[in-house]
Amino acid sequence: MRKFNYVCSFLVVITLSIFIITFGQNIAARTSGTYLYYFNDTRVVESLYTSHTSSQMADDIAGFFNSWRPEEFQVYENTGYDLQGIFSAGDSDNMLAAKRALDFSLIVCIVCLIITAAIYVYFLKNDFKLALRKRIKLCWLLTAAMLIVEGFLLLSEQGRQWLASFAGLEALSENSALKVILGGDFIGMMAFFVIAYTLVAVLAISYLTFVLTKPPRLFY
Repeated sequence: MRKFNYVCSFLVVITLSIFIITFGQNIAARTSGTYLYYFNDTRVVESLYTSHTSSQMADDIAGFFNSWRPEEFQVYENTGYDLQGIFSAGDSDNMLAAKRALDFSLIVCIVCLIITAAIYVYFLKNDFKLALRKRIKLCWLLTAAMLIVEGFLLLSEQGRQWLASFAGLEALSENSALKVILGGDFIGMMAFFVIAYTLVAVLAISYLTFVLTKPPRLFY
């Protein structure tokens, strides 16, 4: 039993840290506000010569990432005669590859949440509250290290190239509509949203942990 407790106390640091990191990724990528902030700040949607507003484009992109097994990524423009797609087949393939990577991140996030919650329940029921309080501090260190690596990947050119290769993204032409609105500048901005959501998750989970593991008061 003691060995099992040691394994759980080690595992919870890893699963909780991974949950926090993947949570920040998914919230940032699946929330329309991330895209809308960038679109309003840069007005890149207007350069596509489309009737779609920044808000509509942000909703379309977020809706795609939140959809279930889409066959393509496309936003259609009504020309008066028919519907014409704004994005090319290459744009669509890249977005589908990005969605597969994000969906994998979501699966990892959910699995780590389930494991973490199970360990928390087990430790709390068996009055191992002190162990949880100590492990959350180790979680801060591991999460910080992972966040630094993630920040480097998102903010550096080498990191972005590695991520693109890992996700299976293809090189796009300079006039690609997708590259225009979600190019390197957007990735750099998104990094700050990912970091912000990650820090919020750290604060919320830390607060919850300290509340749940607060030692009993001797005097009232």
